[in-house]
Amino acid sequence: MSYIHDAIAKLEKILEDSGCEHGIVTLGVNYDIDACPYPRGVCMEGQFGGKSGQFITNEPVRANTRVSFMYDAPLSDQKQRGAACAIINAVSAFLCLTRKHRSCTPDCHASCLAELSREIAGKRVYLIGPMPALKRALHSQVVDSPEAADLILIAGDGMTSDEGVACIDEYLGKKRMVFLGPPAAGVCGLMNLEHWCPYGR
Repeated sequence: MSYIHDAIAKLEKILEDSGCEHGIVTLGVNYDIDACPYPRGVCMEGQFGGKSGQFITNEPVRANTRVSFMYDAPLSDQKQRGAACAIINAVSAFLCLTRKHRSCTPDCHASCLAELSREIAGKRVYLIGPMPALKRALHSQVVDSPEAADLILIAGDGMTSDEGVACIDEYLGKKRMVFLGPPAAGVCGLMNLEHWCPYGR
């Protein structure tokens, strides 16, 4: 079991007897949206009840599936975990559990990075997931191991890779973790995890 399973269990409880668990989520790739600048990949978008949720990944899934697909699913690989995150985001947007389920516009990127840099100034940072923009911007602060870090930043595939999930589960509650952008909105809202997305829509 992982922190994603815990988020799914909370969502399952919220949806219990609502009928929403039988609803269909459409997963596809949207190349035309404004995407969060931190994670690397394409936008896998979940559509549910007229609302959408984004997840930036290099392992997108295209499918129609029921919300209940996630319940008790092993989520044994990155694609399944990424699909689950996109479903969580779409359903959370539909239920108004999250307010920021779409990325900001490109004119906000510089301000977001400047504010994040101020927020974590002087701290040693470990990055979970491919984040080339942050690796460049924070090069003097980035460390090679979570043990050496004051805080951990997580985005995109870092949330769903085998290594990322293991690291998050190991250090959750032990190190300050900050999840970045709309791809993390649903899980963070359900699990009360720290979420950075000041300009998300």
